Formats: sequence, C-alpha cells, structure tokens
Amino acid sequence: MKTSRSRVLSLLRHHGLLPVLLSSTVAVVMLHFRLEWSGRKSFIFLVWNLFLAWVPYGIALLARLLQARGAARAWNLLPLGGAWLLAFPNAPYLLTDFIHLKPRPGVPLWFDAAMLASFAATGWLLGLLSLEVWKRLLEERWGRVAAWGGVLAASVLCGYGIYLGRFERWNSWNVLNRPGSLLEAVLGHMSEPLEYRWLVGTTAVFAGLVLLSYLVFETLVQRRRTERAGA
Repeated sequence: MKTSRSRVLSLLRHHGLLPVLLSSTVAVVMLHFRLEWSGRKSFIFLVWNLFLAWVPYGIALLARLLQARGAARAWNLLPLGGAWLLAFPNAPYLLTDFIHLKPRPGVPLWFDAAMLASFAATGWLLGLLSLEVWKRLLEERWGRVAAWGGVLAASVLCGYGIYLGRFERWNSWNVLNRPGSLLEAVLGHMSEPLEYRWLVGTTAVFAGLVLLSYLVFETLVQRRRTERAGA
C-alpha cells in the first residue's frame, strides 16, 4: 500500500502537480487581493475559467495513473481521450481573457495585467502538461509519428475550440446538453469557413501557438531526462 502511494506521488510530481498548484495559488491570491482592494467582483469569472483549465489536466493524470497501474485499456482510454480533447481548449483559453483588460477605477492597469498573466500562464502550463501525457501514451502504443500526429491534431482542434468558446460562446458541456445545435454550427463552419470572420485566423494562430510552445516544452523535458540519465 505504501509503495503504491509513493508511486502515485512520484508520478504526480513527475507531471508537474506542485508547480501548477503553486501557480494556481498565486493567481487566486492575486485575484483575492484585487477583490479586497477594489471592493468589486470584477474578474471573479477567472476562478471558474481556472477550474475548467484544470479539467483536462486531471483527465490526463487519471489516464496516466491507469497506465502506470496496468489498467489502461481501450475501453477506458478512448472515453478519457475524448473527454480530454473536449476539455483541452479550456486551458489555453485563459490567454483570451486579456480581452477584458482595460482601465478600471481603484486598481492600476499594471496589476490587472499581471493578474491576467498569472491565470493565463497557469492555464497554458496545465494544457502543455496534459498534452505531454497523451503524447507519451500515444508514442508508447503507436510510435513517435502517430504521437506527433496526435499533437498536431490536438493543437488544431484546440485552436478551433478557442474560437468556439470566445467568439460563439460555446462550452465543452454543450456536447451533452446541446449536441444538435453544436453539430449544426460545426458543419456550418466546415462548409463555409471564410464566412465566419475570426474562424480561420483564431484557429490558425492558437493552433500554431500551442504547437510551438509544446515543441519548446518537449525539448526542455527531453533535455532534463537526458541530464538525469547521464547523472
């Protein structure tokens, strides 16, 4: 029992749990300070957005725990992978909350910028950590080419998901409570993408940012593993 628990704790540390807990705490503390400072509820929505950013990370950790215990099977990994793919855009989405940055009475603009940056950085890190888990799972099962194909597909779908959330105000759970309307919207985007003003640009920019940042992240992870192996 003790060995199993230590293995789980080691796995959680390996996948960045402590850094994202610390980063999330800093972001929430800054928001709390702002609420007390201003006496207004501006930006309270950031707490909900941060929670949603944790969802894909939590799903990825669950998949990794199942894999580590030898309980990862197609019947449980496929639903988890689908749920993760739906929730994944929620993590980088926090970057778009900079759209709310503007001068507000009682609080300097620089503080709001720093607070939004802390939430955005936390969300982006949660997204990269969760993507890294799935990339490794794909690589172990189907090889490096398939894994990078999955990263590319996830990046594009993430960019599209951010467009759906920011400009058309769809949510991940609309797959369950409004599937017909969501499918109709998606089919409309696919048939006439240029008819939607920000569709192509938003999807391309965020897909590129996610992919580029993951390439950097993966390089750093591989370098750290190499250093550990050589130590």
